[in-house]
Amino acid sequence: MKAIYKILVILVLQSTCIQAQTIVDLSNRNGEHNSNTYYKDTTNRLNPFDGTWVYDDGVTYIKLILTKKIQAPVGDYFEDILIGEFQYKIDGNEVINTLNNLNTNIIDPYNHKIHGNYFWNNHTPFDDFTTDNFRLKTSIIENGCISHVDIRTLIHNGQQAIQIFKRKPLDLYQNCQPVIPGGFYYLIKQ
Repeated sequence: MKAIYKILVILVLQSTCIQAQTIVDLSNRNGEHNSNTYYKDTTNRLNPFDGTWVYDDGVTYIKLILTKKIQAPVGDYFEDILIGEFQYKIDGNEVINTLNNLNTNIIDPYNHKIHGNYFWNNHTPFDDFTTDNFRLKTSIIENGCISHVDIRTLIHNGQQAIQIFKRKPLDLYQNCQPVIPGGFYYLIKQ
């Protein structure tokens, strides 16, 4: 009976803590991370990026699977975030495949090979293509290299797609070799 009572007390306390949590719209995030705060995607801006996306030109094959995680715990705060994994092939030969990581129980969203939730509207590499589309900035980790990947949604040749711009590794002092070459790619939704 004492065990049941203790469990009930813990559940009530936990419920009270969750209810006392501050909710901040992800779009209004100012770069700070305040404890007991939930950075929520209240306008569902991450939703259009969710899915399986493929680039295949007959030589290069890139597959991204992106998933929106709701209220993911990060230290002492929570956030909605897009996480993902990828597969990369050259001439049909698989170079790297992290897709199975989506089936593992990774608690920290920043431990996924692709992660991000930062939207920006200032100058981006997509400005040459359009000015009417917001961009999502994510990070990708390949062979220990961390690079930015900017993503926008669009219709490409009549199909739902994303266009990505993969940048070179973030820190010039990273001693690593990224796998996917930098540049622009159109990935079609599967």
